Amino acid sequence: MHQHCSRQHTGRFILAVLILAYLSTIGCSKNAPSPSVEFENKTQEAGLAKYSSTFSIVVTDADNDGMDDLLVGNHDSPPTLYLNNSLQFIAQPYALPIKKRADRHGYTFIDFDNDGDKDFVVAGGGADGIGTGTPSEVYKNLLIETNRLEFVDVTNDSDISNLGGRTRHFFPIANEKGDKVDLYSTGLHKGRKNSKNLYAVNNSTPEKIIFNKDESSSLHQTFASGGKDVFFDFDRDGLVDFLRIGEGQAVLYRNVSGQFTHFPLRPGNGNGNIGGVISGVSADLDNDGYPDLYLGGANGKTNSDNVVSNSQEIHFSFQRQEDDQIDSVSFRMETPRLKINFKEHIPSLGKARTDPTDIFIGANKENPTHRKAEIDEIVAAGKPEVIERPGIYIWYEKEENLWRLLCKHDETSELGSTGVIYSEGIKQVQSEQLETIPARESQDYIVLNQQGKGWKVLVLEDLKHHEWTPSLTAADFNNDGLMDIVGLRTQDDGKENGSPFIVLNHGNLEFSIKTILENTEDDMFRADIIVHGFFNDDGLPDIFYTNGYGLPPTSVGPYQFWLNSTESPGGYLLLELEGTRANRDAIGAQVELYDMEDKLLGYRELGSNFGRGQNTHKIHFGLGDKQGPFNLKIRWPGSSELQQLLVNKNSFYHVLQN
Repeated sequence: MHQHCSRQHTGRFILAVLILAYLSTIGCSKNAPSPSVEFENKTQEAGLAKYSSTFSIVVTDADNDGMDDLLVGNHDSPPTLYLNNSLQFIAQPYALPIKKRADRHGYTFIDFDNDGDKDFVVAGGGADGIGTGTPSEVYKNLLIETNRLEFVDVTNDSDISNLGGRTRHFFPIANEKGDKVDLYSTGLHKGRKNSKNLYAVNNSTPEKIIFNKDESSSLHQTFASGGKDVFFDFDRDGLVDFLRIGEGQAVLYRNVSGQFTHFPLRPGNGNGNIGGVISGVSADLDNDGYPDLYLGGANGKTNSDNVVSNSQEIHFSFQRQEDDQIDSVSFRMETPRLKINFKEHIPSLGKARTDPTDIFIGANKENPTHRKAEIDEIVAAGKPEVIERPGIYIWYEKEENLWRLLCKHDETSELGSTGVIYSEGIKQVQSEQLETIPARESQDYIVLNQQGKGWKVLVLEDLKHHEWTPSLTAADFNNDGLMDIVGLRTQDDGKENGSPFIVLNHGNLEFSIKTILENTEDDMFRADIIVHGFFNDDGLPDIFYTNGYGLPPTSVGPYQFWLNSTESPGGYLLLELEGTRANRDAIGAQVELYDMEDKLLGYRELGSNFGRGQNTHKIHFGLGDKQGPFNLKIRWPGSSELQQLLVNKNSFYHVLQN
C-alpha cells in the first residue's frame, strides 16, 4: 500500500454557483445550509477548446502516471486521447490506430488482460441507423510490454465485432470469480434482424485479449438501450444487477443466481417501471450502505420550429406541421460570403439526404455543389420570382444589405429541414412564420434503495422541468460527506441548450438544485455526456462535458473543462484499488468507510457508472470536518471476505488486495 497526502490552494478567479431553482416543500430543504460548490472554466487554458459531434467520454489513467486523462469519442470521426500533463491536455494522435471516419459509439477502458495497463473496446454504430453498421473493435495497450503508450487492434482474436450493427456501449462486469472483467453490449435493434444485446466472456490470457459470445446469458435479449444503463449491486448480495434505460423507461432486472429477472422500481404502479427517463446514475445518497438512483427525465420532441444564433452561426430546425407551408429567417452580416451545412440524416427514408438539388441560391435558383458549401452575395443576389418547389431558398437583397433563408415544405412529406449558416458578424436575426409548441413538463427522480428490499421514489418539485436530462454523474463535489448529482440539460434541435445543474445533498433526504457552469458558448448546441475525474491534486472532483449530441449539423459543439474551485471544502480520501486475485482494476469492488465509533460514513461501488460517460477509476470519499483516523472495509470482486485498514484524512492510497 502506498500513501500520498497533498492539498493545494491557488489564487483563482472563481465563477460562483448561480442559485436559480426554488426550494421544494416536499423532500427539499428550506432551512438546511447550502454548501457552496464552485467551478472555474479552464477549457481554453487546458488545451481543450475543441468542437465535435460526440457519443462518449472516458476518464482514465491511460499512461499510468497517476493522473486522470481523457478520451473523447467523436462519433463519426476518430476518437481523441488527451494525456493530462499538469492540467495541460496533450492529444496523442499516434497512440491510437483508429484513423478512418466511421460511426463509432461507446468506449470502455479496462485492464482486460490484467497486465497493468488499460485496454479498450469500442462499440460499432449502425451507419446513421440506415447502413450495414461498423464492427465493434478490441484494442490492447502495449504500455507494459514496450514502456510506450501504444494501442494495437486485436479484434480478430474475439468474436464480438459484429453485434447487430447498432451497438451503443460495452459495460464492464466482473465475472463470477471476480478475476476477469466480462462485457455486456447494448444497442438499438429496430430494422436489424436477429439483433440482440450480448454477453461476452473474457477468456484473455497474458498474451492475448479474447472475448467470446455467451448466448446462454439471460441478458441476451432485444433490450433497446442508448448505452446509459447502470450495472450495480442493488441488494448487496455480491451479484451485479441491471438498470436498463431505454425506450423512455428505467427498468430494473435483479440478478438471482445468475438469472436476471424484472424487479419493480415503483411497486403498485403499472409495470413497476419509471417512464420518461433517458439517463441514470447510481450513488449512496443517504449513507446507509445501499446504492440509490438518480434518474434523468425527458419530455420528448415538441415538433417546434427553432432558430438560435450568435455572431458567427445560425442554427435552424424547421419542422413540417399540419397546413405549414413556409418558415423563414432573415439576417445581416459583416462579410460578403457565408457557409452552409445542410447535411441531413433521415433514417425513416432508408437513406441520407446527400444531393443539393433541393437548395436554391439567388434569383437564378442555382444549386450548390454540395449540402456543405460556400455562397457569396454575387451568386445569391436577388429574390427568386417564383418559389414553388419544396426546398431551401437563400438569397441576398443588396439594397437592404439583407440575407434571407426560406424553407418551403413538401406537402406530401412529414420532413422538415435542419442546418447551420456560418459567417462573421451575424446580427439582426429575425424569424418569421415559425410554429412553437410548448414542451411538456418532465422531471428527474431520486429513487431510494430500501436496503435491498425495494424502492422509494421521491417526487420533488425542484426536479421538475421542461427540458431533457441526457447525462448525469455522481460525486461528493464539496467534500461534505454526502453524494451530489451533476447533470446536463438540453432541448429540441435548434433550440437554446439548457444549463448544467447540481443537486446538492444536505442529508436527511433534503436536496436543493442549482444551476452551475453557466456559459453562453454552450447555448447553441446539444448537451451530450458529462463525467467527473480528479485532474489535479486537490481532492475535489472536477467536470468535463461535451455538447455534440445527435447527428444534425447543429450538434457539433464545444468541449467544456471545469475545475472544482470550491473554497474551504471538507476533507477527502482518495483510493486506487489494485486486485491481485481479483481483476486488476477491481471492477465490482464494494468499499465502506467508517469512523472510529463504527458509524458508516459512505459506500462506493467501483465500475457501477461506467457507461457512455465513464468516470474516474479512483474512489473518493468526502469527509467534511471529521478528523479520523477512519476504518476502510473492502470487499473485493469474487470474495466474501473484507480487507480492512486504517486511513487518514486528506490522503491518497494505492491499495493492493491482500
